[in-house]
Amino acid sequence: MGMPARWALAIALLLIVGIALGLRMYGLDWDRGMPYTPHPDERAILFRVADLSPPALGSFLDAEESTWNPRWFPYGSFPLYLMKGVELVSAAVGNEITDLRVAARAISGLADVATVLIIYLLGARMFGARVGLAAAGLLAVAVLHVQLSHFFAVDTMQAMLAAAAMLFICRGARDGGMGNAALAGLFIGLGLATKFSQLPIVIAFGVGQLMYLLDLAGSEGARPKGFGDRLRSVAASTAVGLAAALAAYFVAQPYAFIDWGRYRADLVEQSEMVRRILDYPYTRQYADTVPYWYSIQQSVLWGLGLPLGLLAWGGALFAAVRGLPWRPALAYLAFGLALPAAILVWSDSNAAVVAAAGLATIALVATIPVRRTDARFGALVLSWVVPYLLITGSFDVKFMRYMLPVTPFLILFGASLAQAVWREGNRWLGRVRGGRHLRPGRWAMIAAALFIAGSTTFYAVSYLSVYSRPHTAVRASEWINENVRPAALVLKEHWEEGLPGLGAYRSSELPMYDPDGGPKLDRIAEDLASAEALVLFSNRLYGTLPRLPERYPMSTAYYELLFSGRLGYELAEYERTYPSLLGVSFVHDTFSRPGLPEPAPLGDRGPSPIAIELGHADESFSVYDHPTVLVFRNARRYDAATIRALITAHTPRPAAALAAPRGPVLSEEEFEVQRAGGTWTDIYAVDRWTS
Repeated sequence: MGMPARWALAIALLLIVGIALGLRMYGLDWDRGMPYTPHPDERAILFRVADLSPPALGSFLDAEESTWNPRWFPYGSFPLYLMKGVELVSAAVGNEITDLRVAARAISGLADVATVLIIYLLGARMFGARVGLAAAGLLAVAVLHVQLSHFFAVDTMQAMLAAAAMLFICRGARDGGMGNAALAGLFIGLGLATKFSQLPIVIAFGVGQLMYLLDLAGSEGARPKGFGDRLRSVAASTAVGLAAALAAYFVAQPYAFIDWGRYRADLVEQSEMVRRILDYPYTRQYADTVPYWYSIQQSVLWGLGLPLGLLAWGGALFAAVRGLPWRPALAYLAFGLALPAAILVWSDSNAAVVAAAGLATIALVATIPVRRTDARFGALVLSWVVPYLLITGSFDVKFMRYMLPVTPFLILFGASLAQAVWREGNRWLGRVRGGRHLRPGRWAMIAAALFIAGSTTFYAVSYLSVYSRPHTAVRASEWINENVRPAALVLKEHWEEGLPGLGAYRSSELPMYDPDGGPKLDRIAEDLASAEALVLFSNRLYGTLPRLPERYPMSTAYYELLFSGRLGYELAEYERTYPSLLGVSFVHDTFSRPGLPEPAPLGDRGPSPIAIELGHADESFSVYDHPTVLVFRNARRYDAATIRALITAHTPRPAAALAAPRGPVLSEEEFEVQRAGGTWTDIYAVDRWTS
């Protein structure tokens, strides 16, 4: 590469980094006017950071006494300690941080900018500088990364650490060396101390060492030639890498060892949460969602946008078969992807996870020797991406942010696919009628590339409109303060955020997640009869409960009556924000999925002249930074008896079932029969770890 080309490359990369930085740093105070962040994970993390303080030397190893013990491990401790370090340094230089939100989000954004740079380096090593530059550019404008950079919920840090680990794993696969292994281990350990779901990247580390041992990746520079020399080098490098990972993990999360009982309990809880063994209200939204397909669909429609999303997932499929003859390619798709996925859909046990990940890895490793040399690094990256996707995609809980650790690699694969299409397209066009259609065909491919890059950039810039206006909850609060008399009763739903600035009003919560029944109906009817206004902060509840009609028939009836205006409440105000730019909005629909009627005022005017409706958006994409807030006013003043009668009449089951008092299901005689038959403690020993 000549000097002018290098300068052009450096300028292009600098421009990409500038765009990534601008998109991620814009509007970090997007929830200004709210006393706390409306993102529950970010809020929990910042509360834990605030509780930390440097421990006395003698108490560090005491899990109960140490002030450095987070006593909370749904997320790793490394991001907490990093943020606490920033806070302490700021205080030491006289610039005390009074609100951690913006500073923490800046760290999140900077971590994602670092990922853009790392993906360039990795792409340049694997496929050449142009592919690396294209991947970095597309990642810079990927909306999911832009959005999650505006939250401090560890996802961008996890993605950065995964990308850094893979960079050194790939270097080690080609060049060997304890330095590459140590740096890979360092980032693996920090990644595990950020989020334990990073664990499958250890598989990639092993595959990289195996590739070096068998000389499957070629080399740059001098290295041992013989198998025995490589074996000794791999043994030493593996030991150093694993030691570095363990050391980094201990330093960044020491209480995983010191406070093992609490750490293990939190890991088990998170494992049971993502499989919906534990029935948390905020996970019920994923009932009846299709494994793998739901995550792919949401990332394509919302996380990346249709053009980039299709390119990224198409690139992943291309990487899976790249450089393989067609028979091994089909065999790998069947035994390396389809069969492990089927195992995890069939069972979510630990044994099934290990079997599926092992089968996927063995099948992938078996393809490496028969791939073309230029496709082997792609297979190495897949040894991280595939196990992670197989495990995470099988979860019953499918938050969009779970895809972030692998989306940079999917985008990289997409850029490599675009390069392959360009090369093969030019080759094919050159052969067709002596190159007669070469120029028009090239322009068509250039137009397609520009469309993907342009539409993705347009979507990213349009998303900044979410952060350019006050939060919808702040705007709704201002309306209530101007239009609802002070001291009036304003209702909200439990397990839902509240509006800020309503200190002049009385408040009460509707227990919508509680089991349907007479007591719940009485509470709802009495509160609705007494209230002046009802606030729905987002679609968290009304987007989920009507999708569970067997569990929530009464609640479904309540929402249908409320939104159709037959419950005596009318939609008086709504605040909504969609990603918008130049008269074009990307609109998510919150009503069709639960099968509810859209309140009439919402359809009176569209959000912009051109509304691109993309259907349901995952809650985690919309309810934090741009929820649609609905404010209903008690227009007809129905009394509690009338409200109760309306809901009862509309509920698709006998009315007597709602009025029936709750009590024992079994009679005394039936209960004695069951008790005489033995108890669970007769079968399971409660003092054993398996229980």
